[in-house]
Amino acid sequence: MGELPEKSLILIEEDTGSVKSIYSQYLASDCALGGKNVSIITSDTPDEIHKQMDALHIPCPASLHIEETHATDHSAFLDHLTSVATADLVIVEQFALHFLDIPLVDFSRDVSRLVSAAKGGRQYLLLVDRGVLPARHEAVLRAMVAGVIQITTVTEGDKTKRYLNIPKMQGVRLSEKMLPFTVTDEGFLIDTRERHG
Repeated sequence: MGELPEKSLILIEEDTGSVKSIYSQYLASDCALGGKNVSIITSDTPDEIHKQMDALHIPCPASLHIEETHATDHSAFLDHLTSVATADLVIVEQFALHFLDIPLVDFSRDVSRLVSAAKGGRQYLLLVDRGVLPARHEAVLRAMVAGVIQITTVTEGDKTKRYLNIPKMQGVRLSEKMLPFTVTDEGFLIDTRERHG
């Protein structure tokens, strides 16, 4: 969490799947254990999130608040995101689903509002499945955020391998390699060992 720029809007994207949610839950827990107030905005119930975190042995401190929402109007949803009063970190699951079928100019304006809210002292993590938004909307989103974290899953024979790629992160020296990782009972483990062929 210390590598992510403060007062920023960060995009976490994945082709499809739940790894980005698990990754964000680890980040949320670390941040909350560090004394910050964290809100997870999700369409899942708090019980579902708690069960998932318990299964992965992710601590859920009292300063980590899980809020279920099924808002469909993008303006009302955005108003809510920018007014989460006590949160230092706001994690927005399924962000793209709240902004379907809106014109690019409106989407750009909405993302700009989130950038302004972040600069006001809050950090946002937006979780997105690639391909849900139109390509131009995705390109605008990537351009406007302070950082992009991509989770990629590759099938090699009978094994599934997952990689973390950070093509953009304000104020951070970027790795030139995709980093392999695993999710175990010990946590979200990034393999930073150099491999020699």
